[in-house]
Amino acid sequence: MISDTHSPNLEANMTKTDNIIDWLNVLPEWPRTKLAQLPTPIHRLENFESQLGGPELWIKRDDMTGFTGGGNKTRKLEFLVGDAQRKGADMLVTVGAIQSNHTRQTAAAAAKSGLKCALLHYGWTKDAGPAYRKVGNVLLSSLMGADLYVDDSKRPIEDRGPLEEFVEYLKLQGHSPYLIPGGASEHHLGSLGYMACAAEIAKQSKALGVSFDYIVHCTGSSSTQSGLVAGLKALGENTHVIGIPDDEETNIKKERVQQLANNALLEIGVSVRVDADDIEIVAADKSPYGVADKETFKAMHLLARTEGLITDPVYEGKAVRGLMDLVKLNRFEKNNRVLLMHLGGTPAVHAYASQFDTVNMSPLPI
Repeated sequence: MISDTHSPNLEANMTKTDNIIDWLNVLPEWPRTKLAQLPTPIHRLENFESQLGGPELWIKRDDMTGFTGGGNKTRKLEFLVGDAQRKGADMLVTVGAIQSNHTRQTAAAAAKSGLKCALLHYGWTKDAGPAYRKVGNVLLSSLMGADLYVDDSKRPIEDRGPLEEFVEYLKLQGHSPYLIPGGASEHHLGSLGYMACAAEIAKQSKALGVSFDYIVHCTGSSSTQSGLVAGLKALGENTHVIGIPDDEETNIKKERVQQLANNALLEIGVSVRVDADDIEIVAADKSPYGVADKETFKAMHLLARTEGLITDPVYEGKAVRGLMDLVKLNRFEKNNRVLLMHLGGTPAVHAYASQFDTVNMSPLPI
């Protein structure tokens, strides 16, 4: 759904700012609540790069967007919370899996903005251990004062029926809830955060004196990839985005990315369009959502032991695994520069502790 407010024309805004990058980075015509600490750093992965023997590797640290462990949802929530406050809402309501990074960041956004928060968790993934529902993102959301609910009926995350019924229940309790779809993606403002991020990357690239041939990241609900693709398209940048899915599905995600990207371009009044050929999604770990195979854990270990960077097995570990596979398959030229997006997820690692076999405490040998 496109916003019912008038979409400003990009060319008209160019006359105001004389700089498309600055305008897209700020998107001043849309209500936006400052939540993230931006820009997030970009730096080289020299040790990891030398291990792979591939192209020049860099990383964008969106695990450092700010409060409560950071992550990509914070960028998206700036626009959604701004819209919620403009509409007079007193509560944020959203849905996710048990260890959802999105629900945790929504709880943080609500706390920071003085709003109540109700989080509905769908228990459709297998619990990863006895403490799965007590630690990680669930614990942090609870600490931030969110009301936590669970539906164990194994519904897919796309089933909005119970969520909409829940919103009606909250209205009857006297609240003015603002509904945020799972992942903050299926919303007319959901891609704006990463359109702005595309401009942020362009600005940082100029400051660093480098240009990136590829951006690689994990794609799930799809508005991170749609925002990046749409933003780069609007800027006329040649950087190609490759999404690594959080499960085995690629075709549905490709269609969703294209639709969300074009909706976002319409939202900001840009006439260019994203074609199917602009969307690339390459499955690496084909395990179901919330499950990772041994190669993904190996990838997580390698990045941690070469760069001191922690990833989770649900999202970012799969992105690292996918990047490694692409290097092995000679997808990149030696002189290419590849930017890996670290989109957060570290707070959830503790919930998957039983799946790691690396902890070995030896008795003191003296």
